[in-house]
Amino acid sequence: MQRPSTASTALMATIVAIAVATASCGAGSKAAGAAQPGQGSPPASSVSPTASGPPSPPASATSPVTAPGTPAAPGTPGSPAAKSSPGPPVSLPPNPPPGCDDQPWQTAPVHVTRHFAVPPVPVITAIRTGTHPDCGYDRIVFNIRGPVPGYDIRYASKAPSGTGGGAAGRWYLLITIHPAQGHSDSGVSTIARLSAATSYPMLRGYQVTGDFEGVLSVAVGLAKPTAFRVGRLTGRLYVDVAG
Repeated sequence: MQRPSTASTALMATIVAIAVATASCGAGSKAAGAAQPGQGSPPASSVSPTASGPPSPPASATSPVTAPGTPAAPGTPGSPAAKSSPGPPVSLPPNPPPGCDDQPWQTAPVHVTRHFAVPPVPVITAIRTGTHPDCGYDRIVFNIRGPVPGYDIRYASKAPSGTGGGAAGRWYLLITIHPAQGHSDSGVSTIARLSAATSYPMLRGYQVTGDFEGVLSVAVGLAKPTAFRVGRLTGRLYVDVAG
């Protein structure tokens, strides 16, 4: 047998070495390409979607006359605002007959603050109720000695704690008057009737539920959620509920 020449052996060794080196470079290149960021799908840690939504509307002294969906509890700059709460579906009543009060109706919570020097704190001397079927509303009136104070009015589907039979209803209009009190400086009540039941079309009764530190709270029982409005007269604050 004839042995291969030394030159042939060296040539074959060189070819094998080149093939091995080429295969190694290709594998390394593929591995490096897989580790490079920005190719294919981005890594999970780099995707951070953020939830965003419209900014909350600014608080206002009085709520607009609109049918409520989920109205935010209103407030005034510098005063604490209540948390948002869903309101009942309420529609505005039709135009009243000629000769009736035509002041605008409210369908969302309302907050009004009035500033004046205290003491003395305005005193609620009486609470009266009435009905005006020809004009389509019932009324609750607060007689006041002193300046007419501010107030908060909102709906609640449940009677507040301490509410008895006087304010029985399917829905409740919660009226908070401030600064105000229903008692004299000696602690004697100045309101003859702290609660009363009525048989009006809409207003079914009321009850004073709080009288403490310049805040008087009243729950008004209603047959159903309805539009309301607030008015001020000399020495009186009144709230109408559409019948």
